[in-house]
Amino acid sequence: MGEVFDNMREVYLGIDLGATKMLAVLMDEDGRILAKEKRPTLPERGPDDVIGRLIDLGQSLMNETFPGEQGLHAVRGIGVAVAGVIEPESGAVSLATNLGWKNVELGRRLMERFPCRVLIMNDANAAALGEWKFGEGAGSDDMIYISVSTGIGAGMVSGGRLILGSTHSAAELGHISIDPEGPPCFCGNRGCVEMYTAGHSIAQKAREAIHQHLPGSSDILALAGSDPDLVTAEHVAAAAKSGNVLAVRLLAEAGTALGRGLVTLVHLMNPEVVVLGGSVSKSGPPLFEPMLETVRRYGIPGLVGHVRFAESSLGEKAAAMGAAFWCREHQHSLTAV
Repeated sequence: MGEVFDNMREVYLGIDLGATKMLAVLMDEDGRILAKEKRPTLPERGPDDVIGRLIDLGQSLMNETFPGEQGLHAVRGIGVAVAGVIEPESGAVSLATNLGWKNVELGRRLMERFPCRVLIMNDANAAALGEWKFGEGAGSDDMIYISVSTGIGAGMVSGGRLILGSTHSAAELGHISIDPEGPPCFCGNRGCVEMYTAGHSIAQKAREAIHQHLPGSSDILALAGSDPDLVTAEHVAAAAKSGNVLAVRLLAEAGTALGRGLVTLVHLMNPEVVVLGGSVSKSGPPLFEPMLETVRRYGIPGLVGHVRFAESSLGEKAAAMGAAFWCREHQHSLTAV
């Protein structure tokens, strides 16, 4: 339920648009969440359907917090976080493979419906901003946020500033190659971190183990209702927590690969804090311990030795809160990422 709102304060709508869910928060200027709602994305229905339901979601939160049409005028801006390549000037989504989108004018479509500024940004950058401002990175000027989910994303804050790069595509941890002879990645490279650590990669390796009838694979299959096609990284994590040797090995391989890629970012950025979020990050020690061991093994002691590693304290709200905050900080822009 929404809260009674002081109309002297500014309000922003932040939305995290992912492949499986869209999560929205209505947030005031101090980061206080007035309302929150989550709905399935259903990308297979196409961009028009997704955008239509995203508009309905935003309108629902406004109606929950404000009477009548007041919400349309009370909300100062809307920030949307998307896992994909964004056009900084137009707010268009150039490519979002997890949604099956290419050249979708998301910013324009939303501005046609809502009488306020709309800012579109990459979801990992949004989550990094949210975690830095309101979560585990608060108080630090130098932080790296890692999203370990269906894919691998990252965002970086250096000197108290979000690092975006010339096309707002900085910190592509998932596509750092750690093995030039490794498996081909959809980006065109080989041996990318994402091919070892992303949720889809862990699930694929589990399915391969099931088809090969490897010891322990039947436990993972049972968690997926005996349907190999339904196996996810979450099933592997659940099996690992029960001591399943195969699941522990799969997560250890994923953690080691993540550590190899993370060393590169730590060497480049010299952060004070590394925050880990995303659904796969909930796998716990079977994933994190091999990651930390690899970082300490391959990292320069003076760079990695003082880094504080932490799990996200905002959880699934990080990207939506970061997008709302980004919108607050760019009040005079019409469109941006």
